[in-house]
Amino acid sequence: MIEGYNVEVRLLAITALSPSETPLDRETNLPPSELLIEYAGRLCWGTTDKLGTSTGRIQSWLAMGHESVIEHASATFYIRASRVLTHELVRHRLASYSQRSQRYVRESKPRYVTPPELARDQRGGEIFEKAMLDAWDAYMQLLNLGVRPEIARYVLPNACETEIVMSMNFRELRHFIKLRTSKRSLPEMRAVAGEMKRIMKEQAPRVFGDL
Repeated sequence: MIEGYNVEVRLLAITALSPSETPLDRETNLPPSELLIEYAGRLCWGTTDKLGTSTGRIQSWLAMGHESVIEHASATFYIRASRVLTHELVRHRLASYSQRSQRYVRESKPRYVTPPELARDQRGGEIFEKAMLDAWDAYMQLLNLGVRPEIARYVLPNACETEIVMSMNFRELRHFIKLRTSKRSLPEMRAVAGEMKRIMKEQAPRVFGDL
């Protein structure tokens, strides 16, 4: 549960500098993903031999607007949320997505995201719950008639829960977090982006610490 939304965000993977390229003669105190970024940046100036000697190197590049170096690192997330959210999420084109299929996976159980704004309102909540149950009842009736899941799914709501894996490079992820944690963003998206922000500030503080 994130900010009242029954959604989930987990970090699945994050890119890192190969151990064979990591200096063994000194303590770098940098996460492996940040070592990869610093290596790429230092390559531009021919100073890879100084890798890990300046903890503020990445922040200084970002302050200069030299953001292309952080594109070399990426993060992969598992997200469980509504199809309302994923319809907006995939508009971010500089990313890779793999989403649970409604063509090949039957939605036999009512699984949906209830906006807390509706849950707090008794009458609104009742109307919403009835709409969800009616939609699933119609879906199951169509399946029982022999209608293929890819056709029966047309009656399912945007609130239907889904799962998606998203990979995004750090530069695009910074843009995504800044844009989608705005008060103007969809509340469910703010909840998801806010959790990504929390995770990435822990994983790569020199890249995401200022957000």
